[in-house]
Amino acid sequence: MRQVLNDSELSFLSGQMAMILHSGISVLEGFTILKEDSPAGEGQEILGEVCDSLEQTGDLTEALKSTGCFPDYFVKMTEIGDRSGELEDVMRSLSSYYERQHTLVGSIRDALTWPLILLAMLFAVLAVLMTQVMPVFEEVFEQLGMEVSGVTSVVFRMGSFMQRASAFILIVFVAFVILVLVSLKTPRLRVSLLSILNHLPFMREVSDLLTCSRFSHTLSLALHSGLDMGEGLNLAAGLVEDPAAREKLEKASRAMDEGIDFGEALRESGVFSGLNARMASIGFRTGSAETALEEISLRCQDEADARLQSAVGALEPAITAVLSILTGLILVSVMLPLLGVMTSIG
Repeated sequence: MRQVLNDSELSFLSGQMAMILHSGISVLEGFTILKEDSPAGEGQEILGEVCDSLEQTGDLTEALKSTGCFPDYFVKMTEIGDRSGELEDVMRSLSSYYERQHTLVGSIRDALTWPLILLAMLFAVLAVLMTQVMPVFEEVFEQLGMEVSGVTSVVFRMGSFMQRASAFILIVFVAFVILVLVSLKTPRLRVSLLSILNHLPFMREVSDLLTCSRFSHTLSLALHSGLDMGEGLNLAAGLVEDPAAREKLEKASRAMDEGIDFGEALRESGVFSGLNARMASIGFRTGSAETALEEISLRCQDEADARLQSAVGALEPAITAVLSILTGLILVSVMLPLLGVMTSIG
């Protein structure tokens, strides 16, 4: 089964299409050019399928859907641009959007690399300590005829269990890693994983900011493409993966149907904070809603990036502290009784 194109590929493709359309070349000719310039492989096959579908139906949206490699957001925005005659501007906006997404994901991945290495070291050190070092101490206690109790006894039992179940623990760990990787690539599983992570305080805030950024960008693009506010709001709600955020957007849509001001509806539903709601309201009243929403999108994404960097930066000393404390507690729980015995012997 083919994978959905990643952010970098989508940014490049939409940027190239915007440049081609600006030159006056048709959509079919543009995808044909991209196919011919693309190296042999899956990418060329995808572009070839788009070209074949365009030749048969002339429907760009259907051509993109038929490959199964383009995300819903990309397809929906392309459909809006195609219908409104603003495809060039939509492609340019999509290129900018996916470039920002690629940069954000890259910064998160880079920031998480060292904490994850530290976490792996934590488990490795504890595993060696419990399965290799503790049995040696346990044997020493047995040779001395000592009976251990309390924390020392618990540590020895844990070491014995980990030694016997090491293969099972390794299998569970590998299965967990595979499950996370699959979840990130499967839309339905990704939503479930995000809903679990959102219970973490800082992740809830980051998720809300990213949802706000995507919603603002979608609505700005929809308004630029000729849709009215209600249609744009419904479109944005349909493209949000987080059920809680989608419910907020639907609540805002109902409030607007009842005659409540755009910015006030978004503020009361919890989609925007006070400042963002004020900016959106002023933009709506002055006829510059597209610009205001795009500025809100950029601000929310920058703030989400900053909060992630801050949270991830705090992980490194926390993991180091946990590693030091656990290692120290385990060794102290064994060394103190042993020192007591050596002192009494001496």
